[in-house]
Amino acid sequence: MSWMQTLTTHAATRWVAGGLLAAGGWALYQTATAQTTAPSLPPSDPDPAPVEHRESPSAEAVPAPPTENGTADALHTEPSPADSARIKASVTDRLRAERNHLWRVAAWGSANIAGGLALRLASDQTDTRAFGFQSAAWGVVNVGIAAAGLLSSRDRPTTWRGAINAERRYHDILLANLGLNIGYASVGTAMVVASAYDVDDAAAWRGHGSALILQGAGLFVLDAIAWLGSRRRIVDFLSMPGDLAARSLPVGGALTWRF
Repeated sequence: MSWMQTLTTHAATRWVAGGLLAAGGWALYQTATAQTTAPSLPPSDPDPAPVEHRESPSAEAVPAPPTENGTADALHTEPSPADSARIKASVTDRLRAERNHLWRVAAWGSANIAGGLALRLASDQTDTRAFGFQSAAWGVVNVGIAAAGLLSSRDRPTTWRGAINAERRYHDILLANLGLNIGYASVGTAMVVASAYDVDDAAAWRGHGSALILQGAGLFVLDAIAWLGSRRRIVDFLSMPGDLAARSLPVGGALTWRF
């Protein structure tokens, strides 16, 4: 049997074995139905004027305290109530999306623990038992990661910069996970291919490799959905206008556009 036939035959049969594919489908269904949608946010100015022509509509000018000579050295700005509400709503959306993602990872891990243990205990075939062991082990890891995330506290930044920095950190973590998931599936594929070339205990290689392919594929889908949601929220942050600040200089003055 060629390595391609080995890959397609054994990977497909092990994915179906024990109902793990059904469990994965259930997790993905929960992902689609529970995916958080962005809350209704106040619309921003569709055609904001250039910085040099007017102050941002999202900023309310507040004069700085007067100096000794009775003049203000700077014009400070504060976010308008409308933009503060948009920032708060976006932060709440991110926190809710993070929790939903962790719950889905926990559901995926639990399904793998149950299915993997069932296969390990019910079968006497080496490749099926290896598939079950590998799936159950990954399930334990995924449930542990999800539990740690759900129990940890989450920051609630109130400023535009703090909110988008928190969102970007979450976005980058998901992006790194996507790369790792591809790596898991690649290692599994290599193990299944190697099992066709007279390696010791080839059946175990096939079982472990097939389980790795399944884990990489399943986690990739879950992380990709969360990553796309994070990108949408970043775009929403970038659509918010900044704050215009003015300050006096020894000769003349300066305008600063702050995000």
